Amino acid sequence: MNELKRRLLFLLLFAVVFFQTGAHISQSFVNYPAWAFISMDSFPEYHRVMTRGAFLLLFPRVVELVLAIAVLYFPPAMIKRWTLVLAIALALCAFLSTVLIQRPIHVQLDTIGNTPELLSRLRATNWLRLTPEWFRAALYIWMMSLVVRPQPQVGAAKTETYGDAA
Repeated sequence: MNELKRRLLFLLLFAVVFFQTGAHISQSFVNYPAWAFISMDSFPEYHRVMTRGAFLLLFPRVVELVLAIAVLYFPPAMIKRWTLVLAIALALCAFLSTVLIQRPIHVQLDTIGNTPELLSRLRATNWLRLTPEWFRAALYIWMMSLVVRPQPQVGAAKTETYGDAA
């Protein structure tokens, strides 16, 4: 695969990562806090409607992992494989937190409703998912900065680099 295609593959991965990150930030800081204002009588039905579309949050994660593995095999020249392995590990941590911690709370919300205890537990444990998400996002921003940085041309005359600019 040529370098241009490798960079385009990474760009697609980058877009999926930030779609996923934005969805989780919206869920965490917009939806979760608002759930306390929905009546306990109507919340279970509201929550069932909301969670029917949960696959829309799962699907991008799966696409992200597939693309990340593809980029691991075909990285742009300036991306070190260890950074991709770390990004995949962080995505898996967030995914495992979702499946093992947040999803069981959502199941309880479906049956019991939006009790203050469940909402508090959901928001408190959500940091276990958000922390690897944010580190992953920062890592992808750093990797993208390497991809878009002008690369020196082999055999070309030395030109100004970032550090040489006055």
